[in-house]
Amino acid sequence: MKKLILLYLLFTIIIYQNSVSGQNFDISELEEKIDALIPKHVNDTTPGLVVGIAQNGKLIFSKGYGLSNLAYRIPNDPKMVYNIGSVSKQFLGYAFAMLHVKGELNIDDPVNKYLENWPEFEYAVTLRNLLTHTSGYREAYTTSILAGRMIGVDRLTKEECLEVVRKQPQLEFIPGSRHSYNSTVWVILAKVLEKVTGLSAEQWVENNILKPLQMNNTQIENYVGEVIHDAAESYVYDPDLGYINPKSNRAIFGAAEVYTSVEDLVKWINNYQTAEIGNREVNDLFFEPFILNDGTNSEYGLGIGNNYYRGLRRYRHTGGHEAFNTDLCYFPDYDLGIITISNYGGRGWLPTTKVADKLLENYLTKSENNNENEFDISLKKLKQFSGFYVDLNFNQMLNLTLVSDTLTIDDKTKLIPRSNNTFRINANNSQFQFDEVSEESIQLTVINRTKTVYNKVEKWIPDYEELSKFVGDYWSEELETFYHLKIKDEQLTIQHRWIGELTLKPIFKDFFQTDWDLFVKFIRDTNGDITGFNINSDRTLNVFFQKKTN
Repeated sequence: MKKLILLYLLFTIIIYQNSVSGQNFDISELEEKIDALIPKHVNDTTPGLVVGIAQNGKLIFSKGYGLSNLAYRIPNDPKMVYNIGSVSKQFLGYAFAMLHVKGELNIDDPVNKYLENWPEFEYAVTLRNLLTHTSGYREAYTTSILAGRMIGVDRLTKEECLEVVRKQPQLEFIPGSRHSYNSTVWVILAKVLEKVTGLSAEQWVENNILKPLQMNNTQIENYVGEVIHDAAESYVYDPDLGYINPKSNRAIFGAAEVYTSVEDLVKWINNYQTAEIGNREVNDLFFEPFILNDGTNSEYGLGIGNNYYRGLRRYRHTGGHEAFNTDLCYFPDYDLGIITISNYGGRGWLPTTKVADKLLENYLTKSENNNENEFDISLKKLKQFSGFYVDLNFNQMLNLTLVSDTLTIDDKTKLIPRSNNTFRINANNSQFQFDEVSEESIQLTVINRTKTVYNKVEKWIPDYEELSKFVGDYWSEELETFYHLKIKDEQLTIQHRWIGELTLKPIFKDFFQTDWDLFVKFIRDTNGDITGFNINSDRTLNVFFQKKTN
């Protein structure tokens, strides 16, 4: 009897696997489905996008929409190359997986084992931390902006990226405790690879990944202004100026700078399944998601996301650079890859999820949340939960408001009650839990891949006398720059020679939000006098400015 059961189970598994890998699509029907998804702003006279779909190692659909070059009216074409931004990270991530398996380096070694004169902090930072965005290192983009250097305008070099970490006074968080996306660390990784192999990261990846996979059209930008053959241009549309053609101000491979085509990316995606280069051990290491210190799954491997979409296992990464936007995803159980690359900024953006919804509609699970009855919660309780919440790192804020007896985020996103203190967002895995720490204190925990804790704060409206205490000059030793705080039109402002003027909007006592969604938290001494402030953002924490005394 047991043998019969085992044979039945084996037969079922084989049938399932064959049905999965054998799922084929009607190409003519496929084109009709994809055409219907193209953004309304895209037509034959505008920039647009390219779309590619691969299954069982073959490109089963590819098509260009709109123009790749407005000056010469050249159409977008899947054979052309496009800047894929942060999707480039996975090539360097795979290189580290290959070198680790070969024994040429160990990704669990500290970074300073491979780099000379590299800063040591209270906690060791490993190569794996860098590869999984869990390092606690600074990111160059935000700090450059804070120093008055505009990303997309001012030149950003590899050495400047390294210098950001060298000047960092302390880690932003304990390594492994948070997943905080960080492009700077990939410049550091490229430097490590160069030290280990004696070749530049660009050359090593080309020799050991691109050439073996015959990705012959793929090119890595080595310096700003390098001529990239068969490359599309990218554009944004300004209502006053018309089309603008943004140009790159940096060439920092590791973080980005790969130009490739849909046809070449299919060869790369196919390696997910075949492990043609590397081997299964390399692939397993590459895709393995990092588990945070508290046991939470970060859902991110060595330069690629690893999670589930509507019940199906998926590898995915997105990227943006200049006005290119790329989305690459792969469903391993269906050997199905989907690629979309837009050269029209947000106007040409087509998420691969929309394509997957069409192709895999018979296999994707419906959201269980949609079928779940709402919990009947009192209006009194909802009013108690409404208000401003600031996370413990002072770099995120939620404004929960009541709209028609419904708790919402910023009057828009509806929070659906599941119990007296838990909520969800429709068609989203985010979970919201409110806890009454005391009669006057409420704490909110939001779980969506990682856990973020917020405290409810009392809205603060300072008068002129209170605002005047913040006025003065503030110096950042780390950024080597002054901020001048002044009152203008009864509002506190930050003034800087290059940044211009930023208004500070008060949230709660000593805590402000700027026009750029930067958060400013002032620091006082034991006498209550203001001594400085920290600036925080979604990717950067505790950039300190000290108040200068006369």
